[in-house]
Amino acid sequence: MEITLYTNNSEKNKLEKNLVNAKEFSGNLREESSIVNPSVLIQTENPSGFNYAYIPEFKRYYFIIDAVSVRTNIWRLSLHTDVLMSFKDELKATSVILSDTESTGATNYITGEQWKTNVKNATEIINFPKGLNTNGEFILITAGG
Repeated sequence: MEITLYTNNSEKNKLEKNLVNAKEFSGNLREESSIVNPSVLIQTENPSGFNYAYIPEFKRYYFIIDAVSVRTNIWRLSLHTDVLMSFKDELKATSVILSDTESTGATNYITGEQWKTNVKNATEIINFPKGLNTNGEFILITAGG
């Protein structure tokens, strides 16, 4: 499997990362590894200059959480999915209501006084008089004013 390592100079919560020092490797996925938090083996002298990765086969970007030396020039990288960067195109295409944030310069966000929120903290609990049976019942929880 191909894996590209980078140095990420951006904050973790930034949608599009500033990635530099790209270097491609052939890696091996460790047995019983997930796509969300994979563990891969690569061959390099020292991966400490990298803190970010991309695996084209999974179409995901990852934070490098840990690098462990397995033997001479073989490193096991523990990765964690960067959801923002991995799904940035889908996130950008989403229509949202944006308020109380920095100016984005975008025109597809709805802002204004009409989008104020009202929080009510009243709770009413009504017990089932006969309890629940084993036939599979539904419990309805509503929120509203």
